[in-house]
Amino acid sequence: MVLGVGVAGLAAMGTSNALGSVVRAWDVRDVSDQVKSMGGKWITVDFKEDGAGQGGYAKESSKEFQEAQKATFHKHAKECDIIISTAAIPGRKSPILIEDYMVKDMKPGSVIVDLAAAGGGNCTLCKPGEKYTTENGVTIIGYTDLAGRMGAQASAMYATNMMHMVNHFTGKEGAEAFLSNVEKALAADDGDIIVKSVICCKDGEAVIAPPPPDPTPVKKKEPKAAKKEAVVVDPAQEAMQTSMVVGGGSALAIAASLGGDAGFMAMLNTFGLSGAAGYQVVWGVTHALHTPLMAVTNAISGLTAAGGLMCMGAGGGAMAQGLAQASVVISSVNIAGGFLVTKRMLDLFRKPGDQDLTGTYMLPAAGMAIAPFALPVAAPTVGTLSGLMCIAAIGGLSSQKTAQFGLALGCTGVTGAMAMTLAALPHGQLAPALGLIAGGSALGLGVGKSVSPMALPQTVAAFHALVGAAAVATCLSSHMIHPTASVGHKVGAMLGNAIGGITFTGSLIAFAKLNGNMGSKPMNLPNKNMLNAGMGAAQMGMLGLYCASDSVGLGTGLMYSTTALSSVMGVHLVGSVGGGDMPCCVTVLNSYSGWALVAEGMLLGSPTLTVVGSLIGFSGAILTKIMCDAMNRDIMNVIFGGMQVAAPKKDADGTVEEPKEHRETKVEAVADLLIDSKEVMIVPGYGMAVSQAQRAVADIANFLKEKEINTRFSIHPVAGRMPGQMNVLLAEAGVPYDWVYEMDEVQDDMPNVDVCLVVGANDITNEAAETDEDCSIYGMPVIKVWEAKNCIFLKRSMAGGYADLENPVFFRETTQMLLGDGKASCEGIAAALKSK
Repeated sequence: MVLGVGVAGLAAMGTSNALGSVVRAWDVRDVSDQVKSMGGKWITVDFKEDGAGQGGYAKESSKEFQEAQKATFHKHAKECDIIISTAAIPGRKSPILIEDYMVKDMKPGSVIVDLAAAGGGNCTLCKPGEKYTTENGVTIIGYTDLAGRMGAQASAMYATNMMHMVNHFTGKEGAEAFLSNVEKALAADDGDIIVKSVICCKDGEAVIAPPPPDPTPVKKKEPKAAKKEAVVVDPAQEAMQTSMVVGGGSALAIAASLGGDAGFMAMLNTFGLSGAAGYQVVWGVTHALHTPLMAVTNAISGLTAAGGLMCMGAGGGAMAQGLAQASVVISSVNIAGGFLVTKRMLDLFRKPGDQDLTGTYMLPAAGMAIAPFALPVAAPTVGTLSGLMCIAAIGGLSSQKTAQFGLALGCTGVTGAMAMTLAALPHGQLAPALGLIAGGSALGLGVGKSVSPMALPQTVAAFHALVGAAAVATCLSSHMIHPTASVGHKVGAMLGNAIGGITFTGSLIAFAKLNGNMGSKPMNLPNKNMLNAGMGAAQMGMLGLYCASDSVGLGTGLMYSTTALSSVMGVHLVGSVGGGDMPCCVTVLNSYSGWALVAEGMLLGSPTLTVVGSLIGFSGAILTKIMCDAMNRDIMNVIFGGMQVAAPKKDADGTVEEPKEHRETKVEAVADLLIDSKEVMIVPGYGMAVSQAQRAVADIANFLKEKEINTRFSIHPVAGRMPGQMNVLLAEAGVPYDWVYEMDEVQDDMPNVDVCLVVGANDITNEAAETDEDCSIYGMPVIKVWEAKNCIFLKRSMAGGYADLENPVFFRETTQMLLGDGKASCEGIAAALKSK
């Protein structure tokens, strides 16, 4: 803190600022513009008085003003490490600005430099001409001859420079090598340029100083290639392409009917209609609820249990029945755990005082559970209603206000579908089936109750694995029960088996990567694209052979081979995706679980499973599309295990660029910036989740809101490891959902933001995505935090994010880095704000 902003005060500010200090300054005159131009913060005394005097000095202040200013100085003295006072009035005693009680409240190790000591000092404890330390560890410097001391200091600095020069001459050999090193440097054309420049003459002859070295040329930026002009689309050609797509799709559907399997075609029609309806519904879900959306679709995909129930008591031997029962247990874990996780997440979004009406919304579930048993003729209607309710459940997640209702509809739909299936079980199978469902549900509830919001991504991946395993078990069981079924049944069995196997092992790999059990680097096997193509071709060949053959032994062998091959494909496809693309991969696996359920529906002739499966499949596909667009990733690249991997960027000559300079800051300085702001934007990233800093971030936002500072959150669609994870974490910390915005909603407001606080986010704020066409994330939509007046990054280190790219925003003049543990930094900021 500088007290008195005259010539000496401005010089003190300039030196302090150059050394990296956060400077506050005060003067009785209003010279706030000068202080701010020097990079300082103006201290305001809540008292109006003109303090300007003659000759550029200040006049003596009134008693009332002095009391107000001392209260202000006392507050700042508690926070500052160094106080430099320069307030002097010619011919008068120096005004007292720092009282003894202020010094007693300063932190141990603090320093007061009283440049007005010649007039008695601005500090009551100043001893003119002396330097001493108080009992509480504050050093007070009251020298009156500072100007005279400059000569000795300058001499010491000059001597130090001379010593360094002589050491350069002698090197490690010492003084004995001085003359010999000079001789060598002067004799050689490429001798040491410093020696040649310093020696003026030798043996009576002048030594011509060599020309100074050429400065390092500034690397000119190559002009960017002109943007390609927009291609003018021929309307007639576009119409023809659209017509060909519709015609080709229709031809394929008609060709499929030539197989003569009416049941299969009926399921295909159901799939098409429900898929179109589900596609429209899923697009309406808000980004903030994408995580609950994945959780609820995951729970609904547990209807693979219905497939297992349909196989129970249908014969096929002990192996077939064991697989069917395993499918029921595994799927029940998914249903109970998935719905409980969804309920817990939606509860986080409820505002204080909002009622939980889920129980009321669930009342129709009792009727759906009883109807198939009381009125067997109504079972098909219950199945239809179940499918419609599952579709409507997704629609209910379009906003927080209807999310509870959506969850209840999903639970009711699944209840109806399970009740309808249970009512159709053969005699003697109902009790064992209920026992299996109860056991699996108990396990699922235990998992759903214990999982933390931080662990949601890997939990969802684990639930996907259960769906895949259940689909494989059901398809194998159905084949054993009907080894010589129709072509439609065979297609459903093998496709369900293949998709389930990929989902099972792929989800396990995703779980291991997200949970830290495996490294995040992609598995780049030689010729991996050919491996994928070869395995895909082998799978299609086995499907054709399976459909064409009536051999039971061959069919069984092909089904087991499909299970093995698809399991290997799942490991390779997901293992080849890097950790940065895991959010996209999780949504792909979510989609796969839906397609596996569609295959089961076609296999078992169940319209309900076909409807629900298509809904989940399209839901996952749409989320994948949203995620890939948000990350500028090729969707085919993610689905097929990293077909293309961007090469690391190098300079034109292959060298590594020199490290750039960045500005670091401290907790107190960040708190000062925030408290002086009118508009604050907080951008959370996965680093916030890792450090579990969400509650401290919520404390900061709450404090700023209480001070009537407009504080908002900007959320990137792929912040975190699954869609909507940041929204869930902030809701868990008590941040109201109407404080949280999608990035597009607040992007245009960023230039008006006084402070943008970036908590653990990197790639989603990387300016290179817009400016560097050679970087791997070029074209990815990012939050333009650099447009804010001040940008503060809270990061553990200067390392890159998932994409391992340097962020140019770190090195902008308006950016400051607060490095360290995110939680500790946020808690420190919150505490500093509350102390002000």
